Amino acid sequence: MKQIFALLLFCCTAALFGGEIYFQGDSEKNPLTYRCGEKIVFRATLVEDGKPLSGIPIQWNLFSEDGTKEKGTAVSDPAKPLTVRTKLAKPGFAYLEVKAMDKDGKALKGALPLCISAGADVEKIRQTVPEPKDFDEFWTRQKQRLAAVPMKAKLTPVTSKHKNVDCWMFEIPSVGEYPATGYISMPKGAKPGSLKAWVTVYGYGFHSVPMQDNMANRGYLSLSISRHGLPQGRDKQFYEDQRKGAYKGFGFRNNKEAESCDFNLMILRDLRAIEYLKTRPEWDGKHLHVNGGSMGAFQAINIAGQEPAVTSVQAAIPWCADLGGVTKGRFQGWRPGYTPALDYFDIVNQAKRIQCPVSFYIGLGDRVCPASSQFAMYNNMTCERKLTAEQTAGHRKKSPGAKSYKISAPKSK
Repeated sequence: MKQIFALLLFCCTAALFGGEIYFQGDSEKNPLTYRCGEKIVFRATLVEDGKPLSGIPIQWNLFSEDGTKEKGTAVSDPAKPLTVRTKLAKPGFAYLEVKAMDKDGKALKGALPLCISAGADVEKIRQTVPEPKDFDEFWTRQKQRLAAVPMKAKLTPVTSKHKNVDCWMFEIPSVGEYPATGYISMPKGAKPGSLKAWVTVYGYGFHSVPMQDNMANRGYLSLSISRHGLPQGRDKQFYEDQRKGAYKGFGFRNNKEAESCDFNLMILRDLRAIEYLKTRPEWDGKHLHVNGGSMGAFQAINIAGQEPAVTSVQAAIPWCADLGGVTKGRFQGWRPGYTPALDYFDIVNQAKRIQCPVSFYIGLGDRVCPASSQFAMYNNMTCERKLTAEQTAGHRKKSPGAKSYKISAPKSK
């Protein structure tokens, strides 16, 4: 399981290779253990292939969720790391961004900028907008809409790269114009009740999703669900045309009414695909794991909040948590502007309803999915949960040698 999660993280974050210029940076102590009013000390050193560099101009930018903003310049010095001090007046996070500059005052080519953060009283971070009073009633209605659509799965055999795996492209009617689509695969000759299920959902993008037949080769009943309900296996231009056409602005449009929201229809397609998986005689009826990164993690948490058959979740850099936080000074990140309709899909609300164990990975330098939103979600949970927070890690890149910090909590009684 740990090896599989490592593969997922590799898809979402990428370390640099030797010879490139980057910053080594962190807070003076564990970035998850500061308290409000306590001095936070950030330090950063510019290195090339692990060796400190001297005489390179650097710029830094400090900003915090209590409104603190500072900027400055320095020169890299192996004997004297850049040191920036701050503190937080309320539970939340402070961020330090640092970048190397060239002699013309432009960002130094080939140098990876740094973004690190530290939180104060992170266990006290909570969602900022209450969930809708009819949240559960809304989801009951949506699942009733889904149940009214006949389950008529169309399976088209496709060739797996593994000789011992059978794979099919599936298309299953769902609520809305688009069906649930993707791939289902399993070991050849699998006996009834013999396979654990492994479900993969995906981050933002427009392309055919992977078959995940490698998971079937490992002995799983593997389900790979597309985001958009588009036909799978088409050429690159087809998906580019959809991105510019029917799906233009996906996720950032149609957010005034919850029932017509892109996210609602996407999650219902996810639930429909899993509903079909549960009818497969090969499933053991006991193990149903869901995993994804970014928008895939957003889907995974929504699925687990509404599908009681899910038995474990792995979520890397979850997207769209505590969207209403921007109304109270939280960082926006790269995500849709807040509307009350989005509260029905906000994973800060779905997280409360998950009963199975959840493993999270977040980047403390991630500006797409800010750390405070991740902790608002984590702190809402009552299930068993584990969180790994990695310093310097953004939404995709991190510095070599980045430190990881872990917290966990048992299931509440």
